[in-house]
Amino acid sequence: MGHLNLIMALFASSALFATAANPFGVFDFDLRGKDPAEQLRSVDGIGYEGFTMWFNNDKLKAYQNVKPDFKLVAAIVVIDIDKPESFKREHIKNASRKLASMNAKLWLIIKGAKGKTAEIQALINEVAQIAVAEKCGVSLYPHDNCAVETAEEMLVYLKKANQPNLTISVHQCHELRAGNMNRLDEVMTAVGPYMDIITICGSDIKLKDNSEDWSDAIKPLGEGDYDPKEFLRALKRHKFQGPIILHTFGLKDKPASHYQTSYDLYQKMRAEVDAEK
Repeated sequence: MGHLNLIMALFASSALFATAANPFGVFDFDLRGKDPAEQLRSVDGIGYEGFTMWFNNDKLKAYQNVKPDFKLVAAIVVIDIDKPESFKREHIKNASRKLASMNAKLWLIIKGAKGKTAEIQALINEVAQIAVAEKCGVSLYPHDNCAVETAEEMLVYLKKANQPNLTISVHQCHELRAGNMNRLDEVMTAVGPYMDIITICGSDIKLKDNSEDWSDAIKPLGEGDYDPKEFLRALKRHKFQGPIILHTFGLKDKPASHYQTSYDLYQKMRAEVDAEK
Protein backbone atom coordinates (compact mmCIF):
# COMPACT_ATOMS: atom_id res chain seq x y z
CA MET A 1 0.00 0.00 0.00
CA GLY A 2 1.41 3.41 -0.95
CA HIS A 3 2.19 5.96 1.75
CA LEU A 4 -0.73 8.23 0.83
CA ASN A 5 -3.19 5.34 0.69
CA LEU A 6 -1.92 4.11 4.05
CA ILE A 7 -2.55 7.48 5.65
CA MET A 8 -6.04 7.61 4.15
CA ALA A 9 -6.83 4.16 5.49
CA LEU A 10 -5.48 4.90 8.94
CA PHE A 11 -7.54 8.03 9.30
CA ALA A 12 -10.76 6.57 8.00
CA SER A 13 -12.27 7.41 11.39
CA SER A 14 -12.86 10.93 10.11
CA ALA A 15 -15.43 9.49 7.68
CA LEU A 16 -17.58 8.61 10.66
CA PHE A 17 -18.17 12.31 11.18
CA ALA A 18 -18.10 13.47 7.56
CA THR A 19 -21.64 14.86 7.78
CA ALA A 20 -20.77 17.75 10.11
CA ALA A 21 -17.83 19.66 11.53
CA ASN A 22 -17.05 19.19 15.22
CA PRO A 23 -19.48 16.43 16.17
CA PHE A 24 -20.10 16.65 19.91
CA GLY A 25 -19.63 13.41 21.82
CA VAL A 26 -19.36 12.28 25.43
CA PHE A 27 -17.12 10.10 27.59
CA ASP A 28 -18.83 7.05 29.03
CA PHE A 29 -17.22 7.88 32.40
CA ASP A 30 -19.82 7.74 35.16
CA LEU A 31 -22.81 6.98 32.93
CA ARG A 32 -25.69 5.97 35.18
CA GLY A 33 -26.94 2.41 35.43
CA LYS A 34 -25.72 -1.09 36.23
CA ASP A 35 -25.76 -2.53 32.73
CA PRO A 36 -24.98 -1.26 29.22
CA ALA A 37 -28.63 -0.70 28.34
CA GLU A 38 -29.17 1.54 31.38
CA GLN A 39 -25.92 3.37 30.73
CA LEU A 40 -26.79 4.16 27.13
CA ARG A 41 -30.33 5.18 28.09
CA SER A 42 -28.86 7.79 30.44
CA VAL A 43 -27.75 9.82 27.42
CA ASP A 44 -29.98 8.44 24.67
CA GLY A 45 -31.94 11.05 22.78
CA ILE A 46 -29.91 14.02 24.00
CA GLY A 47 -28.01 14.40 20.75
CA TYR A 48 -24.45 13.27 21.44
CA GLU A 49 -22.87 12.07 18.20
CA GLY A 50 -20.35 9.60 19.56
CA PHE A 51 -18.69 8.11 22.63
CA THR A 52 -15.24 7.63 24.09
CA MET A 53 -14.43 5.06 26.78
CA TRP A 54 -11.75 2.96 28.44
CA PHE A 55 -11.04 0.05 26.12
CA ASN A 56 -12.94 -2.96 27.39
CA ASN A 57 -13.85 -5.50 24.72
CA ASP A 58 -16.69 -7.09 26.72
CA LYS A 59 -18.26 -3.73 27.52
CA LEU A 60 -17.85 -2.61 23.91
CA LYS A 61 -19.60 -5.72 22.63
CA ALA A 62 -22.41 -5.15 25.13
CA TYR A 63 -22.83 -1.56 23.93
CA GLN A 64 -22.98 -2.77 20.33
CA ASN A 65 -25.56 -5.41 21.22
CA VAL A 66 -27.76 -2.75 22.83
CA LYS A 67 -27.13 -0.14 20.15
CA PRO A 68 -25.89 -1.65 16.85
CA ASP A 69 -25.11 1.82 15.46
CA PHE A 70 -23.01 2.70 18.55
CA LYS A 71 -20.46 5.28 17.35
CA LEU A 72 -17.09 5.05 19.06
CA VAL A 73 -14.60 7.88 18.56
CA ALA A 74 -11.71 6.47 20.60
CA ALA A 75 -10.96 4.09 23.46
CA ILE A 76 -8.35 4.67 26.15
CA VAL A 77 -5.45 2.30 26.77
CA VAL A 78 -3.11 3.16 29.65
CA ILE A 79 0.49 1.96 29.81
CA ASP A 80 2.78 2.74 32.78
CA ILE A 81 6.34 3.42 31.69
CA ASP A 82 7.51 2.46 35.21
CA LYS A 83 5.81 -0.93 34.95
CA PRO A 84 6.97 -2.72 31.78
CA GLU A 85 4.53 -5.54 32.50
CA SER A 86 1.66 -3.13 31.82
CA PHE A 87 2.62 -3.12 28.13
CA LYS A 88 1.04 -6.17 26.54
CA ARG A 89 1.65 -6.37 22.80
CA GLU A 90 -1.21 -8.80 22.19
CA HIS A 91 -3.65 -6.53 24.02
CA ILE A 92 -2.58 -3.54 21.89
CA LYS A 93 -2.88 -5.65 18.75
CA ASN A 94 -6.36 -6.92 19.62
CA ALA A 95 -7.55 -3.48 20.70
CA SER A 96 -6.20 -1.93 17.50
CA ARG A 97 -7.95 -4.52 15.34
CA LYS A 98 -11.28 -4.02 17.12
CA LEU A 99 -11.06 -0.22 17.05
CA ALA A 100 -10.06 -0.15 13.39
CA SER A 101 -13.15 -2.23 12.58
CA MET A 102 -15.25 0.54 14.16
CA ASN A 103 -13.37 3.44 12.53
CA ALA A 104 -12.23 4.46 16.02
CA LYS A 105 -8.82 5.31 17.43
CA LEU A 106 -6.68 3.88 20.17
CA TRP A 107 -6.29 6.67 22.75
CA LEU A 108 -2.93 6.22 24.48
CA ILE A 109 -2.14 7.56 27.98
CA ILE A 110 1.39 6.99 29.28
CA LYS A 111 1.68 7.00 33.06
CA GLY A 112 4.89 7.12 35.06
CA ALA A 113 8.03 9.22 35.39
CA LYS A 114 8.49 12.14 33.01
CA GLY A 115 12.26 11.81 32.75
CA LYS A 116 12.33 8.45 30.95
CA THR A 117 12.34 10.03 27.51
CA ALA A 118 14.05 7.15 25.69
CA GLU A 119 11.65 4.60 27.16
CA ILE A 120 8.62 6.79 26.39
CA GLN A 121 9.77 7.25 22.81
CA ALA A 122 10.37 3.52 22.33
CA LEU A 123 6.93 2.75 23.73
CA ILE A 124 5.16 5.23 21.44
CA ASN A 125 7.10 3.89 18.46
CA GLU A 126 6.14 0.30 19.23
CA VAL A 127 2.46 1.02 19.89
CA ALA A 128 2.28 2.97 16.63
CA GLN A 129 3.89 0.11 14.71
CA ILE A 130 1.51 -2.47 16.20
CA ALA A 131 -1.50 -0.28 15.43
CA VAL A 132 -0.40 0.62 11.92
CA ALA A 133 -0.30 -3.08 11.03
CA GLU A 134 -4.00 -3.22 12.00
CA LYS A 135 -4.75 0.03 10.10
CA CYS A 136 -5.64 1.75 13.37
CA GLY A 137 -4.95 5.38 14.23
CA VAL A 138 -3.36 6.22 17.59
CA SER A 139 -4.27 9.47 19.30
CA LEU A 140 -1.68 10.33 21.93
CA TYR A 141 -3.42 11.51 25.10
CA PRO A 142 -1.45 14.00 27.24
CA HIS A 143 -2.52 13.76 30.89
CA ASP A 144 -1.70 15.78 34.00
CA ASN A 145 0.63 14.05 36.46
CA CYS A 146 1.65 11.44 33.90
CA ALA A 147 4.77 10.80 31.82
CA VAL A 148 3.58 13.21 29.12
CA GLU A 149 1.31 15.97 30.40
CA THR A 150 0.69 18.43 27.55
CA ALA A 151 0.11 18.47 23.80
CA GLU A 152 3.39 20.32 23.19
CA GLU A 153 5.36 17.73 25.18
CA MET A 154 3.64 14.97 23.22
CA LEU A 155 4.47 16.67 19.91
CA VAL A 156 8.18 16.08 20.47
CA TYR A 157 7.61 12.32 20.72
CA LEU A 158 5.22 12.27 17.76
CA LYS A 159 7.73 13.97 15.46
CA LYS A 160 10.56 11.65 16.48
CA ALA A 161 8.34 8.61 15.97
CA ASN A 162 7.61 9.63 12.37
CA GLN A 163 4.65 7.26 12.13
CA PRO A 164 1.74 8.21 9.83
CA ASN A 165 -0.95 6.91 12.22
CA LEU A 166 -0.07 9.18 15.17
CA THR A 167 -2.06 12.26 16.18
CA ILE A 168 -2.49 14.23 19.42
CA SER A 169 -5.59 15.02 21.46
CA VAL A 170 -5.90 18.35 23.26
CA HIS A 171 -7.74 18.53 26.58
CA GLN A 172 -9.00 21.71 28.17
CA CYS A 173 -8.57 20.30 31.69
CA HIS A 174 -4.98 19.12 31.19
CA GLU A 175 -3.80 22.20 29.32
CA LEU A 176 -5.30 24.46 31.99
CA ARG A 177 -3.66 22.46 34.76
CA ALA A 178 -0.35 22.88 32.93
CA GLY A 179 -0.76 26.65 33.04
CA ASN A 180 -1.59 27.05 29.37
CA MET A 181 -4.82 29.00 29.87
CA ASN A 182 -3.40 32.04 28.09
CA ARG A 183 -1.31 30.02 25.61
CA LEU A 184 -4.02 28.05 23.81
CA ASP A 185 -3.20 29.63 20.46
CA GLU A 186 0.47 28.76 20.86
CA VAL A 187 -0.42 25.19 21.80
CA MET A 188 -2.77 24.74 18.85
CA THR A 189 -0.33 26.38 16.45
CA ALA A 190 2.38 23.96 17.57
CA VAL A 191 0.21 20.86 17.37
CA GLY A 192 -1.33 22.05 14.10
CA PRO A 193 -2.34 19.25 11.74
CA TYR A 194 -1.73 16.57 14.35
CA MET A 195 -4.59 17.80 16.58
CA ASP A 196 -7.52 15.40 16.25
CA ILE A 197 -9.69 14.88 19.37
CA ILE A 198 -10.65 17.67 21.77
CA THR A 199 -12.20 17.43 25.23
CA ILE A 200 -14.09 20.25 26.92
CA CYS A 201 -15.83 20.75 30.27
CA GLY A 202 -16.46 23.25 33.01
CA SER A 203 -13.31 24.25 34.92
CA ASP A 204 -12.08 26.63 37.59
CA ILE A 205 -9.41 29.19 36.75
CA LYS A 206 -7.39 28.31 39.86
CA LEU A 207 -6.40 24.66 39.53
CA LYS A 208 -4.59 22.09 41.68
CA ASP A 209 -1.83 20.76 39.43
CA ASN A 210 -1.08 17.03 39.86
CA SER A 211 -4.06 16.52 42.15
CA GLU A 212 -5.96 13.23 42.11
CA ASP A 213 -9.11 15.25 42.79
CA TRP A 214 -10.49 16.50 39.48
CA SER A 215 -13.41 18.47 40.92
CA ASP A 216 -11.58 21.73 40.11
CA ALA A 217 -10.71 20.95 36.49
CA ILE A 218 -13.61 18.77 35.29
CA LYS A 219 -17.14 20.00 35.92
CA PRO A 220 -20.39 20.03 33.94
CA LEU A 221 -20.49 22.89 31.47
CA GLY A 222 -21.85 25.97 33.21
CA GLU A 223 -19.92 25.28 36.42
CA GLY A 224 -16.58 26.84 37.29
CA ASP A 225 -15.28 30.33 36.55
CA TYR A 226 -13.29 29.52 33.40
CA ASP A 227 -15.18 30.41 30.22
CA PRO A 228 -15.00 27.40 27.83
CA LYS A 229 -15.90 29.73 24.97
CA GLU A 230 -12.26 30.84 25.08
CA PHE A 231 -11.29 27.27 24.28
CA LEU A 232 -13.89 27.11 21.48
CA ARG A 233 -12.67 30.42 20.08
CA ALA A 234 -9.12 29.06 19.88
CA LEU A 235 -10.38 25.97 18.06
CA LYS A 236 -12.30 28.20 15.64
CA ARG A 237 -9.20 30.32 14.94
CA HIS A 238 -7.30 27.15 14.14
CA LYS A 239 -10.12 25.79 11.95
CA PHE A 240 -10.41 22.55 13.90
CA GLN A 241 -13.02 20.29 12.31
CA GLY A 242 -12.70 17.09 14.35
CA PRO A 243 -14.76 15.68 17.23
CA ILE A 244 -15.19 17.54 20.51
CA ILE A 245 -15.93 15.36 23.54
CA LEU A 246 -17.59 16.33 26.83
CA HIS A 247 -15.18 15.28 29.60
CA THR A 248 -17.06 13.70 32.50
CA PHE A 249 -14.43 12.01 34.67
CA GLY A 250 -15.35 12.17 38.36
CA LEU A 251 -18.89 13.47 37.89
CA LYS A 252 -20.63 10.41 39.36
CA ASP A 253 -22.01 12.48 42.24
CA LYS A 254 -23.61 15.03 39.92
CA PRO A 255 -27.31 14.72 39.00
CA ALA A 256 -27.83 12.84 35.75
CA SER A 257 -29.40 15.96 34.28
CA HIS A 258 -25.91 17.39 33.73
CA TYR A 259 -25.67 15.41 30.48
CA GLN A 260 -28.62 17.36 29.07
CA THR A 261 -27.65 20.73 30.52
CA SER A 262 -24.04 20.40 29.33
CA TYR A 263 -25.23 19.44 25.85
CA ASP A 264 -27.63 22.38 25.68
CA LEU A 265 -25.04 24.83 26.95
CA TYR A 266 -22.46 23.55 24.48
CA GLN A 267 -24.86 24.18 21.59
CA LYS A 268 -25.51 27.71 22.89
CA MET A 269 -21.82 28.50 23.36
CA ARG A 270 -20.94 27.05 19.98
CA ALA A 271 -23.61 29.14 18.24
CA GLU A 272 -22.37 32.28 19.98
CA VAL A 273 -18.74 31.60 19.01
CA ASP A 274 -19.66 30.75 15.42
CA ALA A 275 -21.58 34.03 15.15
CA GLU A 276 -18.55 36.07 16.24
CA LYS A 277 -16.42 37.72 13.59
